[in-house]
Amino acid sequence: MKTVFNNAAQIKSVLRDLHTQKGSSKAKIIAISGIEGGGKRALTEKVAEALQLEGISVAIVHTDDWEACDRVRFNVMNSPAEYYLNAYRLDEMVEELILPLKLFGSVKTSVTLADVMNPRTVDYNFENIDIILIEGVYLLQDAYLALYDYSIWVESDFDAAFALLKSQVDIEQSQKALVNLFEGLIKPAAQYHIYTDDPQGHAQSVYIEQESNDNDNKTE
Repeated sequence: MKTVFNNAAQIKSVLRDLHTQKGSSKAKIIAISGIEGGGKRALTEKVAEALQLEGISVAIVHTDDWEACDRVRFNVMNSPAEYYLNAYRLDEMVEELILPLKLFGSVKTSVTLADVMNPRTVDYNFENIDIILIEGVYLLQDAYLALYDYSIWVESDFDAAFALLKSQVDIEQSQKALVNLFEGLIKPAAQYHIYTDDPQGHAQSVYIEQESNDNDNKTE
């Protein structure tokens, strides 16, 4: 039976035990995935904070920082399947950041996003890492499943996801454009991923957020 979590403290306990019993000096890789706007980032940050309070060294990696350039992501000719395949540079992220970090526990590198809506350079300088938390969409593809020591699917519906995305966009961004992007690419691509990869079925656990987060403040 699949484990169901409803607060970060429960996830922290499982990952703490995984770290304690790891039997290897290599960092453990944890995938926290779900649809865009599903609350993955907030959950990941809560889990990381809880682990760090117990003296476990954590690296957080957001797949949003490995997005493809806008001309690739938002090509008007893109189908949902092409968006799913090309919107994020997951192979590059794994090769340049995740695998070195797993093998050595430390890594210093950076990724530059130039031709994107919010140009930026993201620097990574991780040392002596015990657990790597990768947060993002499309992580639970068959090609990556063997990479993870543990995986979590964050359950969310598309209405809630759209509301969260809407609250995060730049105030100058056209609401109509956001609706078109969500309905034309983001939502169909997520549906394609769910149909093709069955990410919830492949995840070792499912997170369903509870209405009250009081338990998040408890330690175990």
